Amino acid sequence: MTKPIDWDLDDKKIATLRMQDTENKNVFSHAFVEAFLATFDEIEEAEPRVLVIRGLDDVFSGGADRESLMELAAGKIVVRDLVLSERLIHARFPIIAAMEGHAMGGGLVIGLCSDIVLMANESRYGAVFINMGFTPGMGTTTLLPLLVGPYLASEMMMTGRRYRGKELKGLGVHVNDILPKAEVLPKARDLALQIAEKNPKSIALLKAALSTPKKKLLIDARAQEDLMHHLSFGFPETKAIIHEFYAGK
Repeated sequence: MTKPIDWDLDDKKIATLRMQDTENKNVFSHAFVEAFLATFDEIEEAEPRVLVIRGLDDVFSGGADRESLMELAAGKIVVRDLVLSERLIHARFPIIAAMEGHAMGGGLVIGLCSDIVLMANESRYGAVFINMGFTPGMGTTTLLPLLVGPYLASEMMMTGRRYRGKELKGLGVHVNDILPKAEVLPKARDLALQIAEKNPKSIALLKAALSTPKKKLLIDARAQEDLMHHLSFGFPETKAIIHEFYAGK
């Protein structure tokens, strides 16, 4: 059985984390998130010079799974979705998100928490939380405006619309590149090689400095998103919306 998350480290000290849960399209189930965090522990111990995160060819990550959301709506578990965001932003090494496939909700947030973001013209990207009846999490409310600008971020979060990469490119979003899907991974590899050849101690210092604004934004997000989640997951209609959303899937 293929592990949902795998990774390797090459001779240039470039680590690659692969989200490869083909059956479930890399949705954030409890098991998937735990595997992601455990793998991240291993990567940190290996002290890479740079990390590339990739998904499947067609899906980078589909965000939260139905079971987790229904448990949240029922009050059986509490929201702890900033854990993954914090781990990425607090990493000592640069992270490149090679988002060649679709990225929705929490999947998109992996990009928000990375240092370099590459998207594909053909794939779709969206902050789709509101489509399932609840407010955005994982730091989306504070981090998404950095990636796409404040007004487009508001539109994305309030409508839950999915945008093709080529649409976002036309809107002038603040990502590193949006290019044909087949070119995403080669571009990620090229950038990783350029970073890996630099002084790793200086890169680590630079990474820490450049991450400071995002760390502060996560503090703000924790205050406002936790409250919004407590309220929106408590709305009686939220459970029905989540059930309807996943009914045809």
